[in-house]
Amino acid sequence: MIDKNWQAIAPDPDWVRQEVARLNEAVDEFASAMKAKLAQKAHEGWTGWDKPESGIKIWNAMLAQGAAVPLAKGQEVDIANLAMMLWRTNGRME
Repeated sequence: MIDKNWQAIAPDPDWVRQEVARLNEAVDEFASAMKAKLAQKAHEGWTGWDKPESGIKIWNAMLAQGAAVPLAKGQEVDIANLAMMLWRTNGRME
């Protein structure tokens, strides 16, 4: 996802399967961390993420947390959760 094969050479199917498996594993692990953080915030009383009027607050919070890259280290799960909230409330745009 970072480096592109610009030579238009078809990748080895075994390599593709391995790459997809590694990506799926990473997504599953990250999703578990996201869910744990969301549950923690729900227990703390945080709510309102699914209200359309909350979109600008969520957007601003996501930008603020991710704006200073060195300072965002350790906040990847929070940023991803905010992005998920926007994705969900904006109609799951692709």
